[in-house]
Amino acid sequence: MGAAITSSLVLEDVLSTVAHRIAEAMGVWECDLYEYYPESQTIVSSATWSTDMTQDDIDWVGTAVTLKDRDSYRAVFIDGGCSEAYADDEVVDPADRELMVKWGELATFSMALVFEGSVIGCLTLVEKRSARHFSEDDKHLASLLAIPAAAAIHHARLYRQQEQQNRHLASLLDSSRALTSTVVLEDVLALVCRKAAEALATAQCVIYEYDPARDAIVYRALWDEDPAADEHDGIGAAYPLDEYPSDREVLRQGLVVEESVSDKSLAGDVRSSMDRNGEKTCLNVPLISNDEPMGMLVLIESARERHFSADEVELARGLGEQAAVAFRHARLYRRQERQNQRLLALLEISRVLAASLDAGAVFAEMSKEVARLFSVREADVSVCLRAADGRYYALEDALALDGEVGPGEDDGPVAVDLDELTSLAGSGRAAVQSRDGDTARLVVPLVLSAEAEGFVEVGAGVDREFSQEEVGLLQILATQAAAAIVNARLYQTLERQAITDGLTGLYNHRYFYERLNQEFARAQRYGLPLSLLMLDIDDFKRFNDSYGHPVGDLVLGEVGKVLAEQLRRHVDFAARYGGEEFAILLPNTSRDGAQVVGDRLVREVAALGQPGADVPAPQTDGARSVGERIRASIAAAELPGVGADDEAHVTVSVGLASIPGAASSPDELVRNSDKALYLAKRLGKNRVEVFADGGG
Repeated sequence: MGAAITSSLVLEDVLSTVAHRIAEAMGVWECDLYEYYPESQTIVSSATWSTDMTQDDIDWVGTAVTLKDRDSYRAVFIDGGCSEAYADDEVVDPADRELMVKWGELATFSMALVFEGSVIGCLTLVEKRSARHFSEDDKHLASLLAIPAAAAIHHARLYRQQEQQNRHLASLLDSSRALTSTVVLEDVLALVCRKAAEALATAQCVIYEYDPARDAIVYRALWDEDPAADEHDGIGAAYPLDEYPSDREVLRQGLVVEESVSDKSLAGDVRSSMDRNGEKTCLNVPLISNDEPMGMLVLIESARERHFSADEVELARGLGEQAAVAFRHARLYRRQERQNQRLLALLEISRVLAASLDAGAVFAEMSKEVARLFSVREADVSVCLRAADGRYYALEDALALDGEVGPGEDDGPVAVDLDELTSLAGSGRAAVQSRDGDTARLVVPLVLSAEAEGFVEVGAGVDREFSQEEVGLLQILATQAAAAIVNARLYQTLERQAITDGLTGLYNHRYFYERLNQEFARAQRYGLPLSLLMLDIDDFKRFNDSYGHPVGDLVLGEVGKVLAEQLRRHVDFAARYGGEEFAILLPNTSRDGAQVVGDRLVREVAALGQPGADVPAPQTDGARSVGERIRASIAAAELPGVGADDEAHVTVSVGLASIPGAASSPDELVRNSDKALYLAKRLGKNRVEVFADGGG
């Protein structure tokens, strides 16, 4: 036996030879060698030799049982003594008798293997040929043979321990190399999984990442000893920790936890998960970096229950630290990558904001970039602006109120707490986050000079939590956008002033001709009617002489108001042509309808200064109808600043020309409407006259 111990470095061969020599020396059918681990009271079959070795005998090597499952072995492993059992002995423990019958054993004798005062295993002699009873000489010889057998077990353990340490160091070294060789998180985690499973000889290894935003662990990597297993199946699935409180505790406490299905104190959520997945033992290793939970590494045994030694736990913890560092590096890399993307987006948006005076284009670009950076739909990003009335409207409606095209009848201000928004802007707070049903919302005011010009709102799924980086980025964009909208509005104001008559608020002579050319070309292209009303205040010089030019200016302003009120908003076009003369374009309006408009305008102006004057309703549609309505409105309007004098009112004469038929060019249309205007003057004023086809 001494020679056998030193004859080979293959531990399995050494232990098998020792078992063989003991069986021959004792003259028994079979000899088994066991190792004992007192910390877990586990008994592991290390070697066997039999006169007739079967496949069952070979497969039995490596089997582990606990001392509580083999109570008759307590005298051997706890007391360091020996035990014997005979098939014909009526006092044999029923559990031992059942095993003896199963294996065909007639007599067994077990003796503790003691090394340096500690029980490290036992040898068991088995007889299957006859009902042999072991004598005192047999037991004495067995005790002598137990000494080199114990030495063999001890040497085997030392060799395994050294081999295991080498594997552990190699695993840690490989993991460290992986961390420095790639920034691809998936590659690092896959290697850590494989090295952990190989070093600790487990069937599976799984790595989860902790997602604080969702308070869940996310399935990131798997290694399975079964080559057919699909390691990508389920990758990316999230498991809320509310449903797995035991995993939450592992992350919170930062302690390695071993779980076995035979443990009666196992938590319900753990037991159901292990039963569902066919797991016998799990070693849960929290992944912690700088006191921040990064995830979990789980080593899984599915064939049988197992106890992990202190050295194995330390190795698992070391590999877990490598995985935690990988997660941390990956998060830093992803964060830097996102930061770079956001800085580039910020640069692009800043360029657009600085280059454009079109508020609509500015916010359209901003909405698109915010949606991309926040990984939401563009429809989930909304912008509201404060209009001239002090209320907040959706972007398109607010811009429309500031420009030519206004909101529809059903459009109105958005529901927003003005006091809260103003307070938010004035206090310097960056943003406010809230939840509305299944939607998480982030609202950032567009602040300029401590006043909210509007706000940007981003909506996302209910499980989304906006980071401080995202809030800061959106506030920077909002601040730049607020300045851009002020500049755009200032530009729009200057642009309107350039095309607007300051006295009446109507468009000026130059812009009238721009629109006339546009509308004339459009009418000819699509075969649509177009009417032009030329309107002149009757005897306006005499009125100025009687009441003064300041009052005359007020009258011009009142006439401008009448025109604005009596025309179709955002369709018809009114301009001050010069002095007391006005021009009105009526797109898609026939001559008869335009004449009615002119008549009404005449009546409206004639009623200026006559409170309560009745304005007849239009009788027909079209340009003439519009002219009649405007004439009547001016005739009925009150004059400001001239008292109750019956003479203190004005009337207008209106000339109308329309295409098709009355002109072949914009200038000719103006000349023909002027001719109709002069005719109205000659026929008594305060009336609408139409330029007839053929010049009549």
